[in-house]
Amino acid sequence: MTRFYLRMTALVTARKLYRLMLLILLYVFHFLYLCVHYNDIGVVASTIAFAIFFVFMDVERWLQRLHEERTPFCIAALAAVVFVFTPHLFTLAVTISFVLLASLFYPSRIVISLWKNKADRKMLLEDTEMLIIYYY
Repeated sequence: MTRFYLRMTALVTARKLYRLMLLILLYVFHFLYLCVHYNDIGVVASTIAFAIFFVFMDVERWLQRLHEERTPFCIAALAAVVFVFTPHLFTLAVTISFVLLASLFYPSRIVISLWKNKADRKMLLEDTEMLIIYYY
């Protein structure tokens, strides 16, 4: 896992790939759900919601915010639980759950700012325990 943390911290392309893989995973989930439950109108609402999320919002900033701050994470988790039990909003609950899970493994702003400093970068490379502490 340390190699994953280092790659996500060091490479902007790794973080971009992570966000694109999340987008592909959500598209595949919505497609498969629509193939099985073709009359469910909630899939359309959920697909539009996460398409707007990925197109018009800064996904990196939101993933970091969900990772670092407790209040937005709790609100999103509570919304996912409420949406599970609301008719036609199951796919929206799963979409929010996927985004919350993805935010748990996204690097924090602190570790990215430490990585930009040469002295701190050397410290993070030598002491992987500190990398894990700053990552979370």
